[in-house]
Amino acid sequence: MDKNSLALFCDAHFHLLPSEEALQGLPFNLGRAVTAAHSPQEFLAQEERVRQLNGAVPASGGARLSPCAQPCSPRVLQSFGLHPQAPFDGESDFARRLEFLEGLLQERRIAAIGECGLDFFTPEFSAKRAAQEKAFAAQLDLAARHKVPVIVHARKAMQEIFAAAAALKKVPAVVFHSFAGTLMDARSLLSKGINAYFSFGKPIVNGAKKAINCVHALPIDRLLFETDAPYQTLKGEKATSPAEIADVYQAAFELRSAGSPYEARPSFWDFAKSVEANFNKAYCLC
Repeated sequence: MDKNSLALFCDAHFHLLPSEEALQGLPFNLGRAVTAAHSPQEFLAQEERVRQLNGAVPASGGARLSPCAQPCSPRVLQSFGLHPQAPFDGESDFARRLEFLEGLLQERRIAAIGECGLDFFTPEFSAKRAAQEKAFAAQLDLAARHKVPVIVHARKAMQEIFAAAAALKKVPAVVFHSFAGTLMDARSLLSKGINAYFSFGKPIVNGAKKAINCVHALPIDRLLFETDAPYQTLKGEKATSPAEIADVYQAAFELRSAGSPYEARPSFWDFAKSVEANFNKAYCLC
């Protein structure tokens, strides 16, 4: 494999259909990636596109995923979750979305639940606290019962995330998407026995201090990287491309290497392979 190829990288979280809509099509040649959907309609449309990208169309239904897939497993994996910013609209909608999610789990059509979680960043989001907490608890329960990882979205909600530690411990792996906590928060989550992985995106390119501290100091085997394409943009940008995962990796590698004697630094190749191993463990591809 060409070490300069995008096939070297793993994107722990992005949004396929909005990326293609925003960027009018893109060359998709990443090594591995997980794409999220948050409504049944979006998931079904995305599933068809994922089949095309993975180069195989099952006779019926979606791409089935074993609990621990083989090396030939799809390079584009799917997740589905009730997003905290819009968890559901009334009890009937909650029941419908949860039933859809459980059907995907039973048919092994998704590799993870998410993104799910809690978001109290604005008064508008905070007003949905009860619905967010109900959706989050239900999804953690499904993840534990079906033995799949979760992708957690958490903003201004670290206290509540710690309160959910007992439930998070029961999940095979917890990927904290665009982790917004401190280094101490990350270490505390690990100390509670949560099999946590911390994913970071373009903010580390733009000087986000908490994220930079985490990338620099957390154990290498707990790090993942993402684009959250097309949404996680820097000032002045309209959209983020999944191809920008290469920039995130490069920034992370430089952070990890800072202060180390040149002869003691790992190669970029070794760094990327370590992150790939984390991706495989987090999403049960080992």
